Amino acid sequence: MYKTISILIALFLFSEVATAHIDTLKKKVNIARVRYHENIEKEQQLALHFNGGNGDWINASANKDINTLVTNALIKEVDILKDSIESGIQLDHRLKVKYLSGLENLLKGFNAGWRNKSFTAVLAWELLENYKALMTADIRKQDIRPIVESASYEVGNININGSGSAMYENQGFEASRIILFRKFCQKYPDKTLAMLEQYYNVPFADSLVKAAAHRNPNQLYDYAAATRTQAGRLIRRSRDSLVKAIVAIASSKSGQQYYPFLDEIVHGRLTMPDIFHAMDDNLLYYRLLVKTQTGYTERLLKKDTPLVHDKLLFKLQDRAKNVFIEQVNALHDLPDNARFKITDPLTPQELYYLIVLGEDVMYTSSYKGIFNRMMQRMPVPSGDSLLISVRFDRFKKFIRLAAGYNKLDEFLQTMPDSNSQRLMMAFVRGLEKSGTLEDAVDVADSYGSIKNPLVKKLIDQEIEKNLIQAKKAQDRRAVVIYDILQTIFQSSQDSSIDVSTKLNIPPVYRVNYKDLLDDSGRIVQQVFFYGDQDGKESYANFMTMFTGSDWKVKRSAEWVEIKSTKGKPVFIYANLPLDYEKGLDSVAQTHLQQFLEKNNLKPGITIHRGHSYWVGSTIRNLPPSSKIVILGSCGGFHNLDDVLRTCPDAHIISSKEVGTRIINEPILKEINDHLKEGKDIEWLPIWKDLAAQFPTGEAKERFDNYIPPYKNLGALFIKAYTRQMGSME
Repeated sequence: MYKTISILIALFLFSEVATAHIDTLKKKVNIARVRYHENIEKEQQLALHFNGGNGDWINASANKDINTLVTNALIKEVDILKDSIESGIQLDHRLKVKYLSGLENLLKGFNAGWRNKSFTAVLAWELLENYKALMTADIRKQDIRPIVESASYEVGNININGSGSAMYENQGFEASRIILFRKFCQKYPDKTLAMLEQYYNVPFADSLVKAAAHRNPNQLYDYAAATRTQAGRLIRRSRDSLVKAIVAIASSKSGQQYYPFLDEIVHGRLTMPDIFHAMDDNLLYYRLLVKTQTGYTERLLKKDTPLVHDKLLFKLQDRAKNVFIEQVNALHDLPDNARFKITDPLTPQELYYLIVLGEDVMYTSSYKGIFNRMMQRMPVPSGDSLLISVRFDRFKKFIRLAAGYNKLDEFLQTMPDSNSQRLMMAFVRGLEKSGTLEDAVDVADSYGSIKNPLVKKLIDQEIEKNLIQAKKAQDRRAVVIYDILQTIFQSSQDSSIDVSTKLNIPPVYRVNYKDLLDDSGRIVQQVFFYGDQDGKESYANFMTMFTGSDWKVKRSAEWVEIKSTKGKPVFIYANLPLDYEKGLDSVAQTHLQQFLEKNNLKPGITIHRGHSYWVGSTIRNLPPSSKIVILGSCGGFHNLDDVLRTCPDAHIISSKEVGTRIINEPILKEINDHLKEGKDIEWLPIWKDLAAQFPTGEAKERFDNYIPPYKNLGALFIKAYTRQMGSME
């Protein structure tokens, strides 16, 4: 085909000197067209020097043969075609300018597409041959549509849709653009609606709108709300039932309230008046969301995916957090009957969704209060019946939270042993099928909190079974997940296992002293305080550790600097707990971080002091240099993943439940004593010494809720998975 095209071009264009050497032809370039030749050569030079090219060949790939092919097409063959156009005896000046400009457009399109990765460089030869075919047809006054139809979208897009296309006069030009638009829609369906602004008159526009609605209703909703755009007008004239429903919702002042129920509306199970009736009542609207979510979960189990089910879950989570949990948290100083009053009308199922969707904002006391009310409101306490009623939606998260807050045994005891065993087996199964690591980390996090040895044994057996099955199926991801879990579970019960070597992760039981040093041989610590009453009390208690002659304290307007005066240099910087209502504590933290950066002080240790609702702020500002992170706060245990995304190898100390000053200070003192002596941080002996300080009573119970780095199984899992699979997903 390409050979035929070249022959045709020769017949129409070539004079006797058409194939003469380029230097000879350059002497015959009409001065009126010199700049067009120069523009082509300029684009060729850009291609020759891009991506590490040395100016002699185009560095399109690691394959030399491909580079030779691309270079021949865009340099040698383009030169021949350029000079053939210039010397063509059958073309007047205007046509020569048109086709030379088209050739320049071809090179510009190639260079731009190669740079932004929208065009594959290896298509250079096809791009040039397509241009030759188009030019031949155009000279012969033939319709170019068949040529455009047979070419790839990428090639046609440059030669036809480019700003300098030479085919603009051809009888098939506009139809060819429509052909390319159809190809574009097939290749990039999610970009169709945006392109309809330019192609709203195409005969298949209504079909595109219908397809877009069924493929991505969320996107169509956004465009339907834009009434003054061409796409918006097309959407509003559609007769498709789904499109009409989306338009009706988008036209409403409360569209975002209706939209999560789109599937119910389309199938006639709900009407907009039904939703309107519940919309202004937080309880009724939340109740409708829960009922719909339960139905959607059942359909998903049957592989029947409801429209915009993700939007419904998002709205349900929003209401759970911002209506119910927010109020329960805010009233934490009041008696329980007043604090939890807003939850009084809620059913066990509705309380269940507060738990599984409010994890990241719920206080420990809020969780326990809601959990207790959920259990009390079951006609007959029966955990398996509750899970069946919510179709086991997010049950793995529920189990993990129950384990983390020491409520799992209580929950399992409400069902027959056979059912509790099946539940825990299901908890461990299918971890590789999730698109994220969340389920696997939930299992890892839970294991260390489970006290019942029979439940642990059951999990161990199920892990072993799933690992064997994964190996038989040669499912690498599943093998990695279950092998890591088995290893860290065994190591949590047997400290003689070298989990670091087995999982190819940094040392688990030790942080080397030298790894904590900054460039100047100092150990730098940053402490985050917050300006509520708890933060002020915590700060005052914290400062009592530095009253002796071993430390020098220097206060400024926004932070305090604490330096060791004996032993190795340890520098501690803590922001003052200034008024949080005015945001002054946050400003102080920002200014302190700027000071540390300016003075090249890189914290090797980061400490969070404050309630669990502040921990997210600390993590967002976590210095990446941190090797030890201490989250001495309620719920800190559940923020491991966020910490490791910033500090992948960090050793994390956290509390499963209520963090307390009587535990935090001894931990910090133990660490600082080792550092001043230049010792490595050895967690096993340190934790043994700490345990001896809290032998009985409430203090022991509080200390037992603190998780040392070598027992942070969720963190160990994430580190090992990242090493073996290359990412945390």
